[in-house]
Amino acid sequence: MPNPVAPPAWRVDQRFWLRHLLLPLLFIAALLAVLELSSMDLWLADRWYALEGGQWAWRNHWLSYDLIHHHGKQLIIGIGALALLSAILSYHIPRWRPWRAPSLYLLTAMTVVPAAIAGFKRLSPVSCPWDLSRYGGSLPYIRTFEHSFGPTGLGHCFPSGHASGGFILLAIYFAALPFVQRPARFLLPGLVVGWIFALGQQSRGAHFLSHDVWSLCICWLGALGLFLMFRPQHWYQPPLESPDA
Repeated sequence: MPNPVAPPAWRVDQRFWLRHLLLPLLFIAALLAVLELSSMDLWLADRWYALEGGQWAWRNHWLSYDLIHHHGKQLIIGIGALALLSAILSYHIPRWRPWRAPSLYLLTAMTVVPAAIAGFKRLSPVSCPWDLSRYGGSLPYIRTFEHSFGPTGLGHCFPSGHASGGFILLAIYFAALPFVQRPARFLLPGLVVGWIFALGQQSRGAHFLSHDVWSLCICWLGALGLFLMFRPQHWYQPPLESPDA
């Protein structure tokens, strides 16, 4: 039941569905169609490969591997730990109670969605750029959906797993949505960190652009679906921010 002291000031309406499901789906579907039917993936990977001197020189570079890949994982784990701590505190500190539902939602999204992507990758025969003969490997290039998906010992490079750790921070936006009047700023952590992770992996030859766009799409839809499952219209809600806040 909604809190009788602080009744919900936010609800799921037609505008919500338009902004968060219909328009994003149309935009991402169009972008993915262009990437699948064009040679944009190869064009961009060719530029990375040429920039690095005809090799994946940044595959083990300190910036792309140590900082963005390795320490990037630690950053995501740290954010998840903060969400867990917030949820725990909500059970012991009364004034922390309003943070319980959004903290549990954020923790769930950061755990479930990347894990689902990692599980799907085990069924994905799509190869990384660094495995292709075009870039010094031994395998031919095959478009993503010309593969036969299923249990396989090959590929496992689609969609992008590392980028999903950044893109799932889009869940911060949904966690804040019922509480603020200008929630768009809360998209920045997911978009900035996600694309830094994505470009870092592309520079290493680990992924094509389309792999990262698919991860972005899955993370958005996964965060949206879990958000609705957590029934945000019944979250405890303090007054909305004033326009001057």
